[in-house]
Amino acid sequence: MKQSSEQHERGADDINISLSPILGAEADHLLMLSDKYMASLYPAESNHLVSSESLRSGDAVFLGAFVTSSLSSSAETPGQSVKTGVPSSGGESGRCIACVAARFYREAGYAEIKRLYVLEAYRGRGLSRALMSAIEAEILVEGIDCARLEMGIYQPEADALYRSIGYHDTPPFGDYLVDPLSQFLEKDPLRAS
Repeated sequence: MKQSSEQHERGADDINISLSPILGAEADHLLMLSDKYMASLYPAESNHLVSSESLRSGDAVFLGAFVTSSLSSSAETPGQSVKTGVPSSGGESGRCIACVAARFYREAGYAEIKRLYVLEAYRGRGLSRALMSAIEAEILVEGIDCARLEMGIYQPEADALYRSIGYHDTPPFGDYLVDPLSQFLEKDPLRAS
């Protein structure tokens, strides 16, 4: 992972959250929760979930938000806003509380955003926005200026987030087919205008 997406977050209660690559199974608990949530909303044929392993290998980047080990004790108090833009000192580790990934489709000229998920206790603090900013920066570093995603129609919060950061409707892409329970979004170009 490039330095550009390593960030260090500090909430008003001095809860430190750092964004860094997911290298092992540290986000698997989040993906299991995401799988369960998606299964409650959509039938199996409308769920296009990918494994943690597939996002850690191949042409992809998988990022996590970690509560740093120095503050991930019982004194941890979720509920504060996350601020972005401060570089991480690196080497910090802790409990993974959120994740996002991008798969690169270089010949087609886009990256696909996958598996954005924030642990429920940490929602509403800007983590999704911070993760999207970081993953978009990683996509740009890879020389790709277009991001796409598929999401279900029963997730109004996610839809509002993506549209607020510049994503708009696009036709199905890659191997996706038209599905009345799916919507397809794109941000092109990723670079700020």
